[in-house]
Amino acid sequence: MSICKDIMKELIIESKGIKTDHYFIPPFELREGELVIIYLEGGAYFDDLKEQLAAIFAGKVHHENVKVIKPLTFAAPIEESALKRIFNPMSVGRYLKKNANLKKSVLRIFEIDNFTKKDKVKNLETSERKRLSLCAVFSKTKYVSFDLRGEGAAYFNKTYQFAKNEIKNDSAAILIDWSDDLKNDCSKFIAIEWLAGLEELRKIGNGSANLSRMY
Repeated sequence: MSICKDIMKELIIESKGIKTDHYFIPPFELREGELVIIYLEGGAYFDDLKEQLAAIFAGKVHHENVKVIKPLTFAAPIEESALKRIFNPMSVGRYLKKNANLKKSVLRIFEIDNFTKKDKVKNLETSERKRLSLCAVFSKTKYVSFDLRGEGAAYFNKTYQFAKNEIKNDSAAILIDWSDDLKNDCSKFIAIEWLAGLEELRKIGNGSANLSRMY
């Protein structure tokens, strides 16, 4: 289902397909007002594939089949060192001051979640931290990539709906996902196609063989 169908919106990403010896990610376009899901399935290779795709979509590395008109910023997990978590834990307000554009409205995050600016980031649930990261990124750019890594089945939809609401403001996003639960609730659903056999994938999974890279 298309989130924005009225007129042809500005092209953000154009991929003619990414193919390696082991897999193929079919062609797609991302336009303003769209949320595209790239389904990579689960497995030990998910994080590696996600990082490569995020780097391509951010324009950090070049892929001959992917045209990046407007780079996507990846909503990275919020991380603190062990020492900082113990001796100087970061508050939500301090995180936003450091990572968000406070001139843009970031108050909506407090409308859908119960934490406050004074709460410590270390005490937030994984799903809450993900939405906080998305909030900060969307305050600085209209074009985002993200994942739902670590979110339980009871929580990921809230984060996804948060992103969908941001897309309505002429933004665009790509969700790099390990599940196909949302395939009927996006602009386009792109599923990885495996070219490697089961035995080769088993070796990749147990670390005795390497998955071929996109670049």
